[in-house]
Amino acid sequence: MQAPDFTQLCFRPFREDDALLTSLGTVCVASNETGLVLRLDSGPTAVNPGGFVHGGATAALFDVALYEAAKAAFAAEAVTSALDVKFLAAGNAKSPVYVVAQSVKAGRIMATCTGSAFQDGRMIACATGQFVRAAAPPSPTSP
Repeated sequence: MQAPDFTQLCFRPFREDDALLTSLGTVCVASNETGLVLRLDSGPTAVNPGGFVHGGATAALFDVALYEAAKAAFAAEAVTSALDVKFLAAGNAKSPVYVVAQSVKAGRIMATCTGSAFQDGRMIACATGQFVRAAAPPSPTSP
């Protein structure tokens, strides 16, 4: 698969309320014609002992990107029920990782989303996730 041209996208800071994601480095978000794009500029905690982007960092980025796609498809909160990641190449810790995510199908309860991770013009991983629409949080009860 040919990598999209990410240079034309207008990236802005992504949620800073996610401690895991922010610990991995700088995360920014943009939209393209197919969906959401997250960009990770890896920090030291996202790098494995071999000097590559850690697979767990890539998986976390997929989980968040696909969750955002499911949440948009539902117009409601969602939770991950399954996530399958295939690693195709080692990620270079010195280059940004881009994850493109989209909802493939969303029903009343379940959404299936896919994503592709790119770096330096090549795909380094792909993922599929299933997400369940989250029930509304319980109302606080008065004593």
